[in-house]
Amino acid sequence: MLWPDDNAHMNATLTEILKPRVVGSAGHKQVREFIIRELNSLGFNTETDQFSEKVPIFGKVTFTNIIGSINPNADNFLALSCHYDSKYFADNPEFVGATDSGVPCAILLNTAKTLAPYLQRQFKQRNDIGLMLIFFDGEEAFKEWSNTDSIYGSRHLAKQLATPRSLIDWSRNIDKIEVLVLLDLIGAANPKFYSFYPNTNGLHNSLYNIERKLSSTQNLEGHNFMFIKKHSQGFIDDDHRPFLQENVPILHLITTPFPNQWHTPADTAQNLDWPSIRNFNKIFRKFVYDYLILHKEPVNLRTLQFQ
Repeated sequence: MLWPDDNAHMNATLTEILKPRVVGSAGHKQVREFIIRELNSLGFNTETDQFSEKVPIFGKVTFTNIIGSINPNADNFLALSCHYDSKYFADNPEFVGATDSGVPCAILLNTAKTLAPYLQRQFKQRNDIGLMLIFFDGEEAFKEWSNTDSIYGSRHLAKQLATPRSLIDWSRNIDKIEVLVLLDLIGAANPKFYSFYPNTNGLHNSLYNIERKLSSTQNLEGHNFMFIKKHSQGFIDDDHRPFLQENVPILHLITTPFPNQWHTPADTAQNLDWPSIRNFNKIFRKFVYDYLILHKEPVNLRTLQFQ
């Protein structure tokens, strides 16, 4: 099934997000509140994970991860994620991080919006699977990327979810995440996505198959394929690392090589490539729908593929 686009929602959502949103700034607060409102309006059970930590340059700041769940009492979850903060540049206070990671945030909300009829209908009858949207805070380094100056939000949330529920119940909420799908650096022309982890290679192949099927039925724009059936030769540090260290399967959808506008003043709405964004939206929406509708336990992510 091919769900219809909602490009008007995508455009309006991106407009709300594309503003300077360094942690602690007014723009950051506005975007956080917008994401929470959107999740609530789409029927998600929305929670926040708020904490304070000392960072270079600014001292102590407050971070807020946002977690929205459909079917919050489900046995397992497909978790879709990205970061919503923008990077601090002393010489470029207007940096909006369109690909990094404004577009991924808008994609997650647009995916939820376009699949809303299915989510509201199907999850009333199921307890095997739920959908989780995670908007990480504090992914960007304030000074220089390191193990301590980066991915503040994902490190905190992974630790929280990995803590046993009680001395009596040793189960961990993080173990309910079947796979964490992380989107980053999306929105530039001619993106390429490679498979990073063997245990989610089947899921990456599903995206490859979906793209080619949609292209063959003339549902995509242009002729440049973005999903490549090859393994990446390296590791890219990102918000998924703390979850990877807790043995959560990871599907890392990050453009490699990085867009030319990465961490430059050119990472703006004016330099986005809308055909590639619309194509990604179609492919990703079909992927999420197929994962949820075809979900069967136990899930073998290595071999699970959708046509």
